[in-house]
Amino acid sequence: MREVAGQWLSPVDQIFADLIDKSYTMTAGAFQIEVEQVIERIPQLFFLLDKRALETSLENEIGAAIVKSLEREL
Repeated sequence: MREVAGQWLSPVDQIFADLIDKSYTMTAGAFQIEVEQVIERIPQLFFLLDKRALETSLENEIGAAIVKSLEREL
């Protein structure tokens, strides 16, 4: 699932990478403001996520679990 997390989150990776970069150069107060601005944007960021990658992974995992369960019952 770690791989799918990377795929799913990849559209917003740059936002968080920028935030990490800023953490090295900003004062604590300025960084806190920056973090709060990103937090406010989270609902809009959801629409950027690669939902297809998450959907595909979940379908594969659920399918495999069903097959494994059926095999145990046979």
